Amino acid sequence: MRTLFSSCCLLLLSLTTVPVQADFDVIAGWDRQLFPSFIIGTSSIKTDKPDDETRLGESDGLLGIVIEAPGAETPIEVSIECDGFLEPSRFSGSLSEEGTTYFVYPKVKYKFDRLSQCTQATPATMTYRVTVGDITQEKSVTVTFRSINDCPLCFQDGDTLINTNFIFASYVNEQHPFIDKLLREALDIGVVDAFAGYQAGTEEDVLRQVYSLWDLLVERDVRYSSVTTTAADSSEIGSQHVRLLEETINNQQANCVDGSVLFVSMLRKIDIEASLVLVPGHCYVTFFLDKEQTKQIGLETTLIGADMETNTKIGKNLDNAVPEEFRGEQSWASFVNALGIGTKGLEDNREAFSNPAENQYRIIDIAKARRAGVLPIPHRSQELFVSFDHSMDTDVEMAESSEEDEEDEEDEEDEEDSSEEE
Repeated sequence: MRTLFSSCCLLLLSLTTVPVQADFDVIAGWDRQLFPSFIIGTSSIKTDKPDDETRLGESDGLLGIVIEAPGAETPIEVSIECDGFLEPSRFSGSLSEEGTTYFVYPKVKYKFDRLSQCTQATPATMTYRVTVGDITQEKSVTVTFRSINDCPLCFQDGDTLINTNFIFASYVNEQHPFIDKLLREALDIGVVDAFAGYQAGTEEDVLRQVYSLWDLLVERDVRYSSVTTTAADSSEIGSQHVRLLEETINNQQANCVDGSVLFVSMLRKIDIEASLVLVPGHCYVTFFLDKEQTKQIGLETTLIGADMETNTKIGKNLDNAVPEEFRGEQSWASFVNALGIGTKGLEDNREAFSNPAENQYRIIDIAKARRAGVLPIPHRSQELFVSFDHSMDTDVEMAESSEEDEEDEEDEEDEEDSSEEE
């Protein structure tokens, strides 16, 4: 009897399906760090689905898992949650081949408003839930959402260094509401009567429009300020702090990238094609003098407001572009030198720009980046535009003159009173 009972138990056990448990590892950005600027900037880029059949879900995802299939055609569900920064995001599918390692990336539903307002490096808990067959496992990890001002330049992927400095294009924002206000101020100064880009006609017209913007920033007293350090750091990621346009404009400070993204934003707004130029440790501007894009020159933006004398030969086009009466004492000399230095830099590094192996030398074509889907970081700050009145100096002089007249009148009255008392 016992033998019959034991046999029945063994038969039942052999017919029972034992759930298979498959462990997984989490993928959480680069070195457990996520960059809002990169997420926003690349959110509309359309990438081809990779030929790699072991990569499931989003072809360019930053959040996912690594798992080995415990059996053939094993069903799997993956969910990722992180309060504040993203909505619950899920993937459902199957792991085709037993023993094969798969990379699974759900379509992540980021809260882009929250990302664009992340002004300080912020830790967050990210929870991964994975169901394989009938078994569900959960893991939580702490990630760091970097500041929106932090631009990733590169990151280490195994033995490969991946260059991401094209994200500088996201800091160019030709639609920023402050840009129109700046253009209005430039018109009020009077170097140009209107902004028409290449429709204005000649190369001299283009140069005069560019100078009018330079002159405005000098009048606004925008100064070079070399702030590039980020609050968070990683040995696997290179990054740089970049001021948003409203910060540069209102705080009157700019490093080489800050000033360049602001200037390119203004140029693109008035329909002049401009790009960012990257060389090791530095950034400046290049733009075309003609619509056909046959004549390209550079502009060294760190010279905005620099107190200097003209030490660059003035070409005929530039000399004809701006009449003497509009050449500001400080802005004209710095503008001429900026054109000379920027253009020389373009020529000196022309071969490096065309060499794919020289990844620290790059001309970031903003128009091409926009066509590829690289978006500008949207303006969501509550910061108000600090306006500039170009007649301020005159008003100050008039006020000082008025005060002096009042003092003279008071002195005369005191003398008359003194005379009467005697």
